Formats: sequence, structure tokens, C-alpha cells
Amino acid sequence: MVTADQKALSESQAGMRFIAQMKFYNDGNFERLRVFIQDSYSDALLAEQSAHARLNDLRERHAQVGRQKVKQVLAAGKHQVAVVLQAENTPHLYYAEVLVEEDYPHRILKFLHAPLQEASE
Repeated sequence: MVTADQKALSESQAGMRFIAQMKFYNDGNFERLRVFIQDSYSDALLAEQSAHARLNDLRERHAQVGRQKVKQVLAAGKHQVAVVLQAENTPHLYYAEVLVEEDYPHRILKFLHAPLQEASE
């Protein structure tokens, strides 16, 4: 059974890039993740932080918090998605946002992945 969140992500260019990246991440397939980052991120984004550095960040995060699954899709447009993720080894939630180019091959212009902060009382 396909959930509304799965459907929203699969109908979005940004969502499909997010799904692919998270599959390689969750499988611990870091060589394939490295190739995905090199092939799917825009040159400008890779100029800000290299594929190697991005891969190291994701590898460290995987070692710390484990796999991550979609808890809720907050927004899904054709070229941008925002998602809340639940980590396997921690009760903390994470926020992810992906923005892609409008034109094919829809390279990733923005990939944000950060812990959600608890609201202060």
C-alpha cells in the first residue's frame, strides 16, 4: 500500500532525488552514494562542498544515528520537497529539504539535512 507521503515524493523530481539518496544512505552503500552525489548535485553545490566532504558527513551521520525513515512529508512540489525524518538510533527528528533544477537532468541545487530543534517553552 502506497502512503500519501510516498506518492507525493514519487511524483516530484526533488522527491525522486531524495528517495534515491536516502536509499543509498540507508543501505550503507557509500560508493554508490558518492557516485550519486557527483552525478546529481549541481556544480555550484559541489563547489561549496565537495562530493568527498558531503559523503564523509553522511557516513558520519549514518554511524551516529543509523538509518532514517520518512516520518512526514511537509511539502512536495515538482522541484522542491521538505521532509521530517526519524533516525534509527536516536529519538531525535531531522529535517531534510531538497531543491532541484527545473530542467532535465534536475540536478540538486540544495540539500539540507539537519536535526530539528525542540521548541523552547
